[in-house]
Amino acid sequence: MGKKSSALADRFGMFVALGCGVHCAGLSLAFALYPTLWMKRKYWEMGLWQKLIWLEWSLLAAAWLLVLLAMLPGWWRHRRIGPGLLALVSLLIMTAVITTSLHFASQWMSVVTLTAGVFLACAHYWNYRLGCCSPASLCSKTAEQSRPGPA
Repeated sequence: MGKKSSALADRFGMFVALGCGVHCAGLSLAFALYPTLWMKRKYWEMGLWQKLIWLEWSLLAAAWLLVLLAMLPGWWRHRRIGPGLLALVSLLIMTAVITTSLHFASQWMSVVTLTAGVFLACAHYWNYRLGCCSPASLCSKTAEQSRPGPA
């Protein structure tokens, strides 16, 4: 995987992680403002909750895939463990909350998931910046700039 595709994976990873955050914050706000949403039987019968759970699992799977596609090539390029470690911890927290009964335990679990999503977006940004500003990429840029062009 090249540098450009890893940078694209980081950009898309930031977008998905922030999308997770918007989803968590929006649903938490909706449930806090309208607690009767939990009580309405018609939403359960029409399958809204299953669709929301499917969306959360899809976002989680996309986040895992993008972390693998962005962090591993990033580590090979800049050899820094920080972004990958932050992404791994964030994803483990999100996975633990979303895939267990903690998910429906309280509204605070949405705050935990939202925080993990923001940290995941930060990890992608950190990895992206290290890839753009790594010594290897700076050396190649300066080597290209120092070459004499056609006269």
